[in-house]
Amino acid sequence: MQQAILDKWEAYNQLRVAGVKKQANQLLAEFISTLQQQDPKAISEFVNMVCMAVLETNHEIVANNGWRVSEMDTRIQHPLFKEIIVPELIQQYLQHSAMHIKWIGQLEQFFYADTATATHFLQAIQVEGFFSAFFFFEKSFALQPNQQTLSLLLSSLAQPLDYYMHEVPHAVLVHPDELTQALAVFKNYFQQVDNKAEWAQALQHWELIATHWSIYFSQKDGYENFEVYLQANGVVL
Repeated sequence: MQQAILDKWEAYNQLRVAGVKKQANQLLAEFISTLQQQDPKAISEFVNMVCMAVLETNHEIVANNGWRVSEMDTRIQHPLFKEIIVPELIQQYLQHSAMHIKWIGQLEQFFYADTATATHFLQAIQVEGFFSAFFFFEKSFALQPNQQTLSLLLSSLAQPLDYYMHEVPHAVLVHPDELTQALAVFKNYFQQVDNKAEWAQALQHWELIATHWSIYFSQKDGYENFEVYLQANGVVL
């Protein structure tokens, strides 16, 4: 990659961190235009450099806003994501690159913020339905199992489980069979994680809720609601 391109990228980041928003955005647009005129290898090298700096040091799903993200020395802003990173991720997905596929999942919030880009991306890689970080983490882990991807995968599975149970003790927001299935998927990956202590307490709590939600559901004609069932049977969740 040409040093002049790297210098322009560094100049942009300095302006951004300094809070000179208008000039920074103008320089970013110029930088993107310049980079798009380079050969594919240079673009690929740049995408790898930025994603390594932002995503490999973060080990979590990265939002595209918020003070913590905006103040980072290296940041992925939406124009860069849309014009430079997405085309490269399409190519790398089609080449079955586990690392890039993991990055796709980590950029979940960017795809959620731009429905048109997300739709184009999914069509380009021939994936039907809605964008799902779990889909990409699972695919990446299948291609190249590692603990970082597994941690991201478990975090993405934990989100719907937390949602299903966030109104307990009043109710669980899903049928017992669906909850059991979701827990089975989580437990399958939980067995493969090294740091089980991170998830053991949450899993135990979810399983306790699932057990009693299933019992209540089979006997619910005998109780006014789930909370009454818990109280009547002395169950504390």
